[in-house]
Amino acid sequence: MVTGTSRLHQTVSSLSVLEVADVNFFSQIIQTVQEEWYAEELVISSFYSIKDSVEQQCKTVQYLHDLGEVGLILYYVGIVMPDIADEVLELAESLNFIIICMPRNDYSLRYNEVIYEVMEAIVSNQNVNEHFVNESLEKVSLLPEHLRSVEITLKLLSDRMKANIILTNSNLDIINRVMWPRNSSLPVGDLIRSMAPSILNGRTGEGELDSSCFVEYKRVQQKNGEALYLFIIKENTKLPPKTMDQISEVVQVAINLWGDKHNEVSEYALVKAIVNDESEKMRRLASLLYIDVSAIQMMWLVYIQDLSEERRIREDLKAHLSQYYKTAVIQTIDHCIVVLLGNCSYKYNEFEIAAEYIETTSLIAEISSIVYSPRMRNTQDVRRMYQLVNEASKEVHRIYHHRKLYTAAEVRSMNRAIDLSKQGEEITEEYLSVLEPLLDDPDALTTLMTFLLDAKGNMDDCSKLLFVHKNTVKYRIKKICELIGYDVTINSESYDVYTACMVYRLIHN
Repeated sequence: MVTGTSRLHQTVSSLSVLEVADVNFFSQIIQTVQEEWYAEELVISSFYSIKDSVEQQCKTVQYLHDLGEVGLILYYVGIVMPDIADEVLELAESLNFIIICMPRNDYSLRYNEVIYEVMEAIVSNQNVNEHFVNESLEKVSLLPEHLRSVEITLKLLSDRMKANIILTNSNLDIINRVMWPRNSSLPVGDLIRSMAPSILNGRTGEGELDSSCFVEYKRVQQKNGEALYLFIIKENTKLPPKTMDQISEVVQVAINLWGDKHNEVSEYALVKAIVNDESEKMRRLASLLYIDVSAIQMMWLVYIQDLSEERRIREDLKAHLSQYYKTAVIQTIDHCIVVLLGNCSYKYNEFEIAAEYIETTSLIAEISSIVYSPRMRNTQDVRRMYQLVNEASKEVHRIYHHRKLYTAAEVRSMNRAIDLSKQGEEITEEYLSVLEPLLDDPDALTTLMTFLLDAKGNMDDCSKLLFVHKNTVKYRIKKICELIGYDVTINSESYDVYTACMVYRLIHN
């Protein structure tokens, strides 16, 4: 065990293999935004497809950590890779991420040996223990704030118990449904309805629906006292004794902490269900509210300075956007107003609608930033972008000093820069090397960063921000291009310089 030695107490409930032959496909995998949370999983790999790239190895460790993976079992060190790079070890240790290195230079090792022994231990220790409730709640509480939800808690419990977990309202309408495995086609809705007479008459909390399916259920309550039903449906085997009591305790606390008005029918509940990946709940609420979520093609995320002004800003947004969109759902989650838009009048340019709002609203001082996200093909895109923006939101003003409106593309660039700034010194120096000719000239460095990051390549805006004449900016940019060997006025040539400027501001601001 070469890193993460302080996490030896960590529970492991599943094991996966990450091994891809095509390095480009591997890159696509690790650049995706998480849709699941794997809080008790170990990953086996040899890094074969990225054996020659320390940068990709670091990105993979960061990706696995961000997914919630416990750690990595690394095979064939000394054969596939000559050694584990210091940058990888430093990053893993800083993240408290476990790396277990199998015996080096050993051709006889096989994945199935570890898979068999680990899975045997997992199965034999599947029973809950006295720490189960606290461990489960601690795992969820350590997640990023936007991921702490009843749905994520149910997913964690489902993975731990290898069972289907369903939460319904008092009429047995499904609110949350987590299947195990995730692609299971078991008709749990039909199974629950077949038990309705027994449940609603208050009979025993378990049943055997057929020879291969066992059900336990228990009532839990919302803060307002409304009843919900929690179902555990397990195929082939019964749950160990008293397991249902502990699972229901975890779910009850999760509802108290993160499930305020969990059965509420409102636009707020709908938006919350979308960003929390509560698909069953989302479909039910959209139907009850007569909102066609498939029509949503645009999202704004409006971050506000002062929550006391939240209602005024929402009303201001509604008044502005109702001129252009037939569908507009505007709700606040934490310090962010989520604006979901659809059915825009085609005679308007949608980015100009956002720019117009920034220029004309009287509440601009109360707004920290607005992220404009077009082409939301489905609610999955909405959720991904919400998560992506939340990851970058704390760093946005360190990169862009003089702006409040950002595009989704700029947010993606921000996240890449943030990832790069966390890599080892060797990698960051390589990206910053393009700026080396300017490091002794503060005026040139400031002009370049203001031009690319704050003025979006506009000479007039750059001159206003720097309080100098436009011709001075033109002269400086021309000299900068000659020094660094890139024409930053051409998009195809400015990408590397743009990335370097973002990384520089993250590191030096």
